[in-house]
Amino acid sequence: MNSTPGASRLRGFSFDGSGHSGLGQSPLAKGEQVSATFPPTWPGLDASGLLWKPAAEVVPRPAPALQSWLLDPGSLTARLKAMAGSQFRVRVLEEAWVHPCSPALLQCFQPHVARQRMWSRKVLLQCGQTPWVAAHSLIPHSSMQGPLKRLRRLDERPLGEFLFREPTMQRFQLELTHDDGIWGRRSLFYLHGRPLLVAEFFLPALLQAARSEHAR
Repeated sequence: MNSTPGASRLRGFSFDGSGHSGLGQSPLAKGEQVSATFPPTWPGLDASGLLWKPAAEVVPRPAPALQSWLLDPGSLTARLKAMAGSQFRVRVLEEAWVHPCSPALLQCFQPHVARQRMWSRKVLLQCGQTPWVAAHSLIPHSSMQGPLKRLRRLDERPLGEFLFREPTMQRFQLELTHDDGIWGRRSLFYLHGRPLLVAEFFLPALLQAARSEHAR
């Protein structure tokens, strides 16, 4: 597999040369491959070295085609499903309780929330076997109470579908980042007044598929 320079220093979604997840997950299904155009590691909220900025302050601006994804206020899940149809799937890489320690990350939450353990969920949103988006969510323990308790049992259902069905959903703090040619965004959502942080990183195969669809 070809490496993208600098990608190995990111701590997020990783695959080694054997096709096994760097997170201790199951090997790829028979016949499933990760394209050589992808870096061996994809960033998550816990990735080191990422600089997040409010969308309005990002300079230089990403290309218009990328902005249409990064700044879209609607449901990413719905948009991906419209493109992929029946081939849309969620591949769960990691679900676990964690104690985030990055000061920059903890600043996203109120101090009393930042001290809590959080439910970390890392997934790939795919078209068939091709990863289109790497997504990472962090849900504080206090947010996993009451009606949001079901978020621990999403399995292969997309979190975004749940979020955008909730009439109480509010979205704040859209921030962007980029590293090694991959752009990402993160937003703080509130459901029933409880926060959760969601990041999505847009992979090269998605942009290629979007260009092909636009050219038809």
